[in-house]
Amino acid sequence: MGLVQQDTVVLLVDLVESVRLMREHEASAVHRWTDFVQLATGQILPRYRGGLVKSLGDGLMVRFESVSDAVNAAADMHRSIAVQNTGRPEDQHFRLRAGINASTAWSDGIDIYGTGINLAARLATLAGPGETIASEAAHEKLAALASLANPGETIGSAAARDELTHGVDALCEDLGDCILKHFDKPVRAYRVGPASPHPSLAARRDYGTPMEPTIAVIPFDSRKDAEEHLDIGNLIADSVIWRLSKSANLKVISRLSTDTFRGRVSDVAEVSAHLGATYILSGSYVLAADRILVTAELSAARTNQVVWTDRLSGGIGDLLQPESELAHRIAAAVHLSVFDAEVEHIMTQPLPTLESYSLLLGSIRLMHRSNKDEFLQTRKALDELIDRHGRIAAPRAWLANWYILRMTRGWSEDRKREAAEALSATRAALDRDPSDALALATEGFVYCHMLRDLDTARKRCEQAVDANPSHALGWLYRGTVNAFKGEGEVAVAATRRAMELSPLDPQRYYFESLGATALLSAHRYGEAEKLARSSLVLNRMHPSTWRVLTIALVSQGRIEEAREALGKMRELEPQLTVDRYIGRLPNAQLETGRHWARCLEIAGLPTTG
Repeated sequence: MGLVQQDTVVLLVDLVESVRLMREHEASAVHRWTDFVQLATGQILPRYRGGLVKSLGDGLMVRFESVSDAVNAAADMHRSIAVQNTGRPEDQHFRLRAGINASTAWSDGIDIYGTGINLAARLATLAGPGETIASEAAHEKLAALASLANPGETIGSAAARDELTHGVDALCEDLGDCILKHFDKPVRAYRVGPASPHPSLAARRDYGTPMEPTIAVIPFDSRKDAEEHLDIGNLIADSVIWRLSKSANLKVISRLSTDTFRGRVSDVAEVSAHLGATYILSGSYVLAADRILVTAELSAARTNQVVWTDRLSGGIGDLLQPESELAHRIAAAVHLSVFDAEVEHIMTQPLPTLESYSLLLGSIRLMHRSNKDEFLQTRKALDELIDRHGRIAAPRAWLANWYILRMTRGWSEDRKREAAEALSATRAALDRDPSDALALATEGFVYCHMLRDLDTARKRCEQAVDANPSHALGWLYRGTVNAFKGEGEVAVAATRRAMELSPLDPQRYYFESLGATALLSAHRYGEAEKLARSSLVLNRMHPSTWRVLTIALVSQGRIEEAREALGKMRELEPQLTVDRYIGRLPNAQLETGRHWARCLEIAGLPTTG
């Protein structure tokens, strides 16, 4: 039989966490899955006039004549798998995710093919336990819904939804437009039947979300009802707002708007609804002589849970200073906690369900994590952002940063190819916004670290700070390029300006590490050592910082300490040799690079290996 086109309804069923289940309980999992497949093919599919197209190892592809049959079959499968779970520990429960899609497909009489089937396979990755989801797109876009199913979830199309019986259709929940990877237009999705206890998709998804979360700082309350204390609560809020407002990654609501909620933060969701805030910072304080004790807490509106809280103390006079230490400590902790909360969010939720700011902030934080698996996972989040916001430069610029960090950590698999991909990402970003400072600075660092073209690198970084004189990363990268070229004092001035522009940066260790590199170039080895050690307090798992410390110690004649520092670096990057270091060093042919390589060799780094 030749290939023919025909309208069909496809149900894709997938076993959630099949790899873990097989790894931890292989014999039991295999027997239980084969028992389920026999039940599904022998009883459930005939009951609803379904035909098995193929078994997918840990899933099934089934075709139906009507959507109602597909929905009922999926529901029956979920019920059957739930019965099978009875009496078993939670970590051994089977859960299905399923997608229902109505589309035109190609058939050879045995298998079915087409864009609709591929979309169904992609969308099935979103379903939650026991749910069914359907899309509104026609023909090939109808098939896209299968990927919207959560574990135990079924996803279908709106055309499919239109076929449903009144009883089922009454349970449809409009999830709005959902973005699917590699598809230009969003897909309208519906949850058919009851939501799972932990649905992956919330109703009315909106991918027009901004890339910055919004923080509302509520004036702090006095624990004593004294009129003269009111201004202190405002003073704390004002000082924290001023510092948080300097961040390029956050939006901060004016205190004129947040003042209304002083003493009324019992319901975070209500405050969030009125102010449009994703995070709420509130707190209280008590006075004792000239000291103040502050209790602060940061809550996430999405969960109504506290993500950070602390008790801090300081002098009353400190709050009146432009550089208030107390306000700085609160603001720095809040900033870092927001990034960490978004990391946790993207580690536990399917990418298409996440807010854009979650993807961006979580990606920035994750790519600086030392765990290689987490680092590699960042790429998926950035790809999702790029698919979602095709006209925005920032996600592509951060993707190029990802390639740079991959190379500098010694994880590059093909430097030439990855350099080309990083440069392609920055050029695509600059096509969208030729004056984007992040893209310009990142392209400078690509030329520096991956292509070792320091002249072009310096030019791009200068263009970045010309485009935005307040761009911290632009100054940081510019200073680092200056350092590689041996322009020590210029490098120090640029990296210090970067740290001043981003005093709360969650990647402070990275700023300090590159700042220490600038100090090496200026032959200020004692200061380089101090800043490198400060960076290591924040992140001891960054091998580049240990190299800077080793070089600074050797340059001061402290060889034994240098050997100890080098040992720490080699624990993180055991394959590094002097030759490999020189091979990837941007300034290997300049005196600065030759001196740094000699220092590592003196400290005991093998020449070859």
